[in-house]
Amino acid sequence: MAQPLLALKERYPGQLVVRVSLDHYSRSLHELERGPRSWGPAFAGLKWLIDEGFVVHVAGRRFSGEPDAAFRAGYARLFREHRLPIDADDPVQLILFPEMDATKDVPEITTRCWDILGVSPDAIMCATSRGAPVGRVLHFASL
Repeated sequence: MAQPLLALKERYPGQLVVRVSLDHYSRSLHELERGPRSWGPAFAGLKWLIDEGFVVHVAGRRFSGEPDAAFRAGYARLFREHRLPIDADDPVQLILFPEMDATKDVPEITTRCWDILGVSPDAIMCATSRGAPVGRVLHFASL
């Protein structure tokens, strides 16, 4: 996968952002969600991307019930300990997704809403990935 990513970075200089999923700042809770031995490859991929000069953002999940400040502090420690140039207080560089609860009734976006907004549902990043677009975003659960 390295060569295609490097080719994309070269083709779109300064326009590519790669988002890596680290579901939690601790190995144990990340692996509880993603499975045993999932932390190592995800973290190694994150470091490789940064070492290769990619702009990297991280996506976490709020499944552990901690308050936002505790999540951001945990990720900040992780990033600082490993000298990763990611600002845990920046909601773009570290996006924390809420957990979806299938038992809760939530508002739906109707086709009429898309017409009012003048936007096609296919043009929204969440049609293919979780989160808000920043430049060209690639989202990897692990590399």
